[in-house]
Amino acid sequence: MFRAAFRRLLAIDDPPERTALAFSVGVFIAFSPLLGLHTILATLIAFLFRFNKIAIYLGTYVNNPFLTLVPIILASYAIGALLLGRPLRMPPEGIALLKNPHLLTGAYYARLFAHSWHIVQPFAIGATVLSVVCSAGTYPLTLWALRRHRQRKRS
Repeated sequence: MFRAAFRRLLAIDDPPERTALAFSVGVFIAFSPLLGLHTILATLIAFLFRFNKIAIYLGTYVNNPFLTLVPIILASYAIGALLLGRPLRMPPEGIALLKNPHLLTGAYYARLFAHSWHIVQPFAIGATVLSVVCSAGTYPLTLWALRRHRQRKRS
């Protein structure tokens, strides 16, 4: 799957700088804390900046719900908790809420919302850090691969 996607990225006929930028913006979106909005964001940004849609979608789908979503979420939470000086494990109140769900009561959801901030805040901070770091590293690597591929193709 990854190999086929990478071949598709190499076959794009846009300038390498533009393709690498679109791919790295897609990677930024993939690691962002805005779960569920990745495809919508990629589409909007592709249209606004006239990016190649294949390149930006390939970058966005680095966050694959079947393979990489859980590790990315866990890494995001761990990085955020580390930066905030919080323990890596979930607070006892959160565990208790998950162990004893009372899904039909309003009080349960009020408590869940109140305690979810202890999870959402570290996740959001960690995901933002991962977005910046991963997309910043992706651009030069992708640009190098695209240029090298085109040089080989010419010779």
